[in-house]
Amino acid sequence: MRAEACHKWSKVLAEQDFDDFITVERGGKREDAFWNVYPDLEMEARLFVYDQCAKKEASFTADTLARFIDARFYEITNTKKVATGLIRSVGSWRLDIRHFGVKYTGNQGRPYFLGHEREDVVKHREEFVKYFIEH
Repeated sequence: MRAEACHKWSKVLAEQDFDDFITVERGGKREDAFWNVYPDLEMEARLFVYDQCAKKEASFTADTLARFIDARFYEITNTKKVATGLIRSVGSWRLDIRHFGVKYTGNQGRPYFLGHEREDVVKHREEFVKYFIEH
């Protein structure tokens, strides 16, 4: 916002009525947030995120949450999906996931693959460890 416009609107706010300031839609809350309209859906989203993050595999993405909430939204409102898009963008869901307290980190738990106890693998591992300790 340029300085002239800022000065004009601060003058309107200070000298005139607050309702005049709002009617021109400057500042303030313009509409309710998605969670204000559907608070039960927020709890379902939080539970879904928690359940998905608790799984061993690291396959959860914001797109997964977006598709889950999209399906639940149409179930709750008893409406039929007409458009092909989601009710909210994946980027919005990504921000919500961060607000839920989820942190994206690398999967530190390495999977154990069956077959690592084969004789040749065990022999190679023992030789490698022995060489590593000696040198």
